[in-house]
Amino acid sequence: MDPQRIQCGIVIVAGGSGSRMGSDMPKQFLKLAGKPVLVHTLRRFLEFDPEISMVVVLSPSHQKYWDEILESNRLPSDIMVAPGGQTRFESVRNGLARMKEVDIIGIHDAVRPLVSVETLERCFHAASLTGSGIPVTDMEDTIRILDSEGHSRHLNRDRLKRVQTPQVFRAKEIRHAYNHPYDPAYTDDASVYESCFDEVTLVSGNPENIKITTPLDLKLAALLIRLQSGS
Repeated sequence: MDPQRIQCGIVIVAGGSGSRMGSDMPKQFLKLAGKPVLVHTLRRFLEFDPEISMVVVLSPSHQKYWDEILESNRLPSDIMVAPGGQTRFESVRNGLARMKEVDIIGIHDAVRPLVSVETLERCFHAASLTGSGIPVTDMEDTIRILDSEGHSRHLNRDRLKRVQTPQVFRAKEIRHAYNHPYDPAYTDDASVYESCFDEVTLVSGNPENIKITTPLDLKLAALLIRLQSGS
C-alpha cells in the first residue's frame, strides 16, 4: 500500500483509567522510557505514515494531561481530540465522528505503544484490499473452557488467536457499522464490523504489541523499548 495515494486515519482510544495500574494518573499518560505511553503510540503511526490523520479520544477530565503532552513533545498540530463515552463503543463512535474524510481508518488502544510499522503496513494493506485488517498472534498457552457447571475441557489452541489492535477498515464501512445501535455482544471493532459485513481478514501482528494494563506490563514495555533501541 502506498500511503501517499491512500488516505489513512487512526482513532487512538485513550479514555482508560489507571485502576489496575494502581496509579492516580491514567496509564496512557504514565512515563515509559522518559515519554508518556501515548506519545510512543502516536509516534509509531507517524513513522508508518507522516501524513496520517489522527483523532485521540480522551475523557474530558484528562484534557490537562493532553495539554501537557502537546507542550512538551513535537507532535503534529492538527491532531483532533474527541470526548470519551460511557463505553468503548461510544468512544470509538465519537472518534469516527471527528475523523477527516479518509479512505482507511484504524482503531487502536493508546496503551499499545509497541505495535510495529510492519504490522501497521499489513493491517492497512489488507483493509485496502479486502475491507479489513486485524492483527493476531498465535496462542501459546494450553487453553481450557468451562461449561455452565464449572467443568472444563481442552480446546485446540491451533485454532485460536490472540487479537491485537489497530483493527483497520475501509472508512465507509466502519462508519456505517458504528452507526448501528450498541450490542453487548460487541467485544472489539472487528465484531462491530462483522455485524454488518463479511468476516474480517486476519494478518500477522507482532508479539511485542502488548497492552499495558499493569505495573508488570509497564516494566516489560520499558525493557522491550531498550532492546529495540540497542541500549
